[in-house]
Amino acid sequence: MEKTVLDVPKMYADHHVEAVRKALLQLDGVEKVIASSAFKRVVVAHDPERLDAGAIHKALQQAGYAPGEEWELPEIPEGKDDNSAWFQTLQRVTSTDMQDLEMSGDFRKY
Repeated sequence: MEKTVLDVPKMYADHHVEAVRKALLQLDGVEKVIASSAFKRVVVAHDPERLDAGAIHKALQQAGYAPGEEWELPEIPEGKDDNSAWFQTLQRVTSTDMQDLEMSGDFRKY
């Protein structure tokens, strides 16, 4: 029995752990899979005569969780003043309705 330990940065939640375990347990020769989203690490116990580490890497890559592969973050769009409400400062005027104030009771004074 051989043990292979892999860092899988894309595995950060329980549904990722399930997907990784499912992909690896389908391989012939895998005896046990321990996957942790907290540590982003997978430990695979396998029979080296029936399965090599390259097949494990390939199975993870096909499942979308290639060892050592980080998420690609999208480019942050440049902030441009497009005259939308986001870029406008508006004055807000409010007033208290006296009937609301009278009905609120002593515990709630404005």
